[in-house]
Amino acid sequence: MTKIKVLFIQERKIKKGAITISDLIENEVPDTYEFEHVSAKGDIMGKVAGFHPQIVFISNSKAYDIFDLVQKIKELDSEIVIMAMVFTNFGSEREMMDKLTGMGVYKCYTSQLSVDSLIHDMFVSLNME
Repeated sequence: MTKIKVLFIQERKIKKGAITISDLIENEVPDTYEFEHVSAKGDIMGKVAGFHPQIVFISNSKAYDIFDLVQKIKELDSEIVIMAMVFTNFGSEREMMDKLTGMGVYKCYTSQLSVDSLIHDMFVSLNME
């Protein structure tokens, strides 16, 4: 079976030995996904173009403009499913979520994200459940 490619975009590089959300997902559904991570200091669009993910998960950050990033990803490949983590310290959570979904983001999450919900949403977003 071909693995589903998921790219995580976050503010900082992952510290060596840190447990990531991809580790938690892999524990729940082993051998289902292929994960890549890119930080704000990396070549985000180069990683998107080179990895060809089916799903991109973006954590909003002051290090990049999430709206600009969503637009560029959709321009590169409109079929990529985008999911976003929205933090309240960036303004109105509802306004951000509404704007992002209006731009084609499949689902927005808050700090209450559960791994089970994310796994389910990833399957549903690709019409696999």
